[in-house]
Order: sequence, then structure tokens, then C-alpha cells
Amino acid sequence: MSSILDQGILVGKETTYGTPVTLARGYEAQSDTWQRSQDALESVGFRAGAQTLRSDRRRQINMGAEGTIEMDAMSSGLGLLLQGVFGSVAGPTQIGATTAYTSTFATTSDASAISFTIQKLITTNAAALQAFTYHGAVITDFELSQDVGGFLTVKFDFDSEDEDKSTAAGTPTYPSTGAPFDWTQAAITVAGTAIEATAFSFTADMGLKTDRRFLRSSALKSQPKRAAMPEYAGEISAEFTNTTQYDAFVAGTIFAVTATWTGAAIDTENEVVSLTLPACQYDGSTPEGSIDDLTMQTLPFKVLHNGTDAAATLAYTSVDTAL
Repeated sequence: MSSILDQGILVGKETTYGTPVTLARGYEAQSDTWQRSQDALESVGFRAGAQTLRSDRRRQINMGAEGTIEMDAMSSGLGLLLQGVFGSVAGPTQIGATTAYTSTFATTSDASAISFTIQKLITTNAAALQAFTYHGAVITDFELSQDVGGFLTVKFDFDSEDEDKSTAAGTPTYPSTGAPFDWTQAAITVAGTAIEATAFSFTADMGLKTDRRFLRSSALKSQPKRAAMPEYAGEISAEFTNTTQYDAFVAGTIFAVTATWTGAAIDTENEVVSLTLPACQYDGSTPEGSIDDLTMQTLPFKVLHNGTDAAATLAYTSVDTAL
């Protein structure tokens, strides 16, 4: 007998887009947004005696599915999904003779070519376990965020070629080690100077065309490809202590932003998530006063490309010897 405690999200990296693979990894997702998409075609014309649309004039077309994996960022196991966000992947590379390995993910002019098979296990009210499987799942958007008082969270939005309920339920396998990163482990710098942020976020829109369908006796689409300029952005919230950031906004200054989370020790190293954005520019705004709180400033920024460095690089140090 299954209960809601047996529900899970399983992920496997596909070799060929849309061809399901073994579900190799379990993730501690915090919500279920996976939904099949259907398009109803209706044929209407002059016909005497019609009471409403005829039952043989309406057809349901499979349009694939969409979903999100949102979770606390763990110090182990995250690399499998991160490779679906960035165009360049290096590692895991061992650091000296330690048991620490670093994987480096970076943006490129190409989108990631990686697709996944994802399965959600949910329980029925009759205490049975039902599997819904999504193949050809490609990451279209990514978000990383941190607030004071919480854990570092990551969100991966997916477009999927298809949903089925015929694939047998897999068995989730979770990393044997690892823990979430929390707000006390975070440090943010702007232009090389530490800033006492109260919140930080980074978002990525991959610019993918997800409706690549053709007249070929099938509703299934082809793998999404980049068809628009990707957009990377972020936001920092902080107390208003001086006009340094406001002046940078007014002047249109280009500056670097880093966000680093340092976790538990791995021999002489540490578990780390480190995001580097070499060229950023503020979109605003002017600080606003308050009669019941300290003056705060919200600092939204756009991530740009300086022509040399990757627009965004994420380094992930863990005990993972493979993605």
C-alpha cells in the first residue's frame, strides 16, 4: 500500500531526444506542476438538424506536456540537471588528491542539447502508486534564489515532447550524501565588493522554440532549438546605506556580480555553489523611504556578454564523481 510519502520525481538523461531512458536519479521536488497539453480541433459547418457540435467532429491532439522541478539546492546530485541549463559543461574534475570534484557550467552561443526522461510518482486515493512519464523533457527556464531565513532554491522549467502512463514506475535513487545550502552560507559581491544583501536571484530564459511540429503523420514535435536571444537577469535586495549602487544605475556602469554558497568541508575543500556574472548593468531603481522600516533598495540587473567571458558561469563542488 502506497501513501503520499511514496511520491517522487525521477530523472534520467536521454541519449536520443524523446527516447525514454532508465530513471537514474531521485530529486526532492517540492511541488507537482506537470501537466499534459491537449489541443481540441473542432469542425463546424452548415448541417440541418444540428443541436450542437457533433461528437465525430471534435478531435483531441496531443501537444506534449510542461512541468517544473523546484527544490532546495543540494550539495550533491545537482549536476545532472545543471547540464541541461548551460551550453558548456566541464568535469567533474578532482581537486588534487581530495575527494572533492568540481563541475563547471557556462553559457555559450548554443543552447544545451540535452533532454531528459522525467517520471512523477503520485498516489491515488485508493493508496496505489501511479507513474506519469515525460520524455523529450528540455529545460526552457532556470531560476536560482536565496532569501534571508531560507535555503538556496533552484527551479527548472521543462517542455516535454509527450506524457505517458504506460511506463513502469521506477525506484528513486537519491545521493547518499548531501545537504541543502542555507542563507548563512551565502556571500554576494558587486564589482568585487561584498554587499549585505537580504535577497538574491538569478533567472535564465533559454530562448527556445518549443512548438516545432510538422506534417509528418505524427503530433510529436522535434527537439526545441534556440530561436531567440537568451535572457539572463537577476535581482539584489539590500538596505540603503549609500548611493554607490544608485550611482552605478544612473551611470549605466558595467560590473561583475558573484554569488557563492560555501557548505561543509570535503577534506581540505568545501562544498560550493558559485555563480559568476562578469558583465551586469542595473535596470533601477531609486531607493524608497518608509515610516515603519529601514530604507531598502531593490537592485534588478541584466546580465550581458562582454565578448570574452561566458555571460554566466556556475561552479559546483561536491563529492560527485559523475554528473
